[in-house]
Amino acid sequence: MSPTDSRYTTDRQPLLAALTQRLAVSRDQLTVLALVDLSKFSQINQRYGYATGDQILAELHRDLAKIPKNPICCARIEGDKFAFIISPLLNIQLIPLVAKKIDDRLRTSIKIDGKLVSLEGCVGFSTSANPCSAETLLLEAEAAAKTAQTLGVRYHVSEASSTHSAKQQIVLRQQVSDALTEKTFELFYQPQIYLPDLTPRGAESLIRWPANNDIDPEQLIATIEQFGRMDELFSWVINTALRESARWTHAQQSITTAVNLSASCLRLPELFNTIESSLNLWGADPSRLCIEVTESTIQQDLDQGFKTLSRIKELGVKISIDDFGTGYSSLEYFKYIPADELKIDKSFILNMRDSKVDMDIVKLILDWGRRFNLAIVAEGVEDQESLAILQHLGCDYAQGYGISKALPSEEFNRWLANYSVPAVGENTDLPIREADH
Repeated sequence: MSPTDSRYTTDRQPLLAALTQRLAVSRDQLTVLALVDLSKFSQINQRYGYATGDQILAELHRDLAKIPKNPICCARIEGDKFAFIISPLLNIQLIPLVAKKIDDRLRTSIKIDGKLVSLEGCVGFSTSANPCSAETLLLEAEAAAKTAQTLGVRYHVSEASSTHSAKQQIVLRQQVSDALTEKTFELFYQPQIYLPDLTPRGAESLIRWPANNDIDPEQLIATIEQFGRMDELFSWVINTALRESARWTHAQQSITTAVNLSASCLRLPELFNTIESSLNLWGADPSRLCIEVTESTIQQDLDQGFKTLSRIKELGVKISIDDFGTGYSSLEYFKYIPADELKIDKSFILNMRDSKVDMDIVKLILDWGRRFNLAIVAEGVEDQESLAILQHLGCDYAQGYGISKALPSEEFNRWLANYSVPAVGENTDLPIREADH
């Protein structure tokens, strides 16, 4: 579509009108405003002339308008500033994926009259997480873009939608940068057991930052994505997981190690090569590596997500869909899903004894797994009763505090070495201990 289309206007008033209308009809859905602020564009005008500059802006306008799957309004609100509405967005954690798409476009040279022109810029995001007016959202997005420019990062989420002030972000940025350089992060591993015989079969690797326990893992990942260093972190995580898991021993079964894939990682052009080279470096059996990606992450770009995961699966690596049941699941989606297992979101497991709806959802996911030949992992198993219910329902695997909290590599290895399975029928002595919160 061209910038002259009514949805792709060239000033801020139609944008505000469209945003006001969207906020009025989507009170229960997350609406995001993205503002792209180009930098040093005056130098392009000076070098190539204003006519070429206008052509570049028009082409960028067209490309930005294609980023939302259901574009509502994309506007050039000032000479070198663009804004567009994204609604609905499943959750705020998907903003890094949107930022990645915008950044990819800015980093792709535009060819005008035989000239290749590169652009620079940053993005500010504001959200309807806190009720406000369209004007306020636009002001917040503009302020967030300025903050991103000050911090030297690719994007920033407005203070109203973020838990960290600009000053805190500056400090956090330096701490994260130092931790990446000095490799002071750690991986912990939460065991998974095979329910038919209660033996350990796997472990999910989870990043921890001992030097800064005040930052939860989700915020840590979001910060690293914001600085554009997820490729570096993922490389460290997969290599660490493969190196540490090679030392684990268990008399009966090999252990599969799961590594989480964030939204921006799924779009990394070097992702496949990183996984393949890591497997070769450590001589790891691909079937003992599992890549976990959330359902909502894949659904933001099904074609690209399926294509990337299918290629990884061809290596012999297992694919797991995490937090299953929290997105827009459908049978059409299942026709093409390149996965080996589904992980039932812990919210359903925690509530299934008290909620018939949650119990029915658990049963439905288990049935889908059987029909599509997918293994099912239950997350959030915190007591013996839940474990017994899942065994009775025919669930394949379970993990949660009721089995074990996440452990450092050496402690996990000791847990494996000391693990014992009760004789059949000894229901009172299941290898489950009290939750360690």
